[in-house]
Amino acid sequence: MPEGPEIRRAADKIEAAIKDQVIEEITFGLPKLKRFTAKLRGHRVSDVETRGKALLTHFDNGLTIYSHNQL
Repeated sequence: MPEGPEIRRAADKIEAAIKDQVIEEITFGLPKLKRFTAKLRGHRVSDVETRGKALLTHFDNGLTIYSHNQL
């Protein structure tokens, strides 16, 4: 099970790949989250943060995606 340092390394790699990039396509597997597709498309990732095993992806419009990485 990944712990803080492993999640931070993953976050650093993700941030390097997508920070300041415009979101052109985004999909959600959960029906409840599909309404956020239009709210995120066209915006930029401003930061990727970790809190324990959680990964927070922040966008320039103030929204944040929270994912808990319990593998």
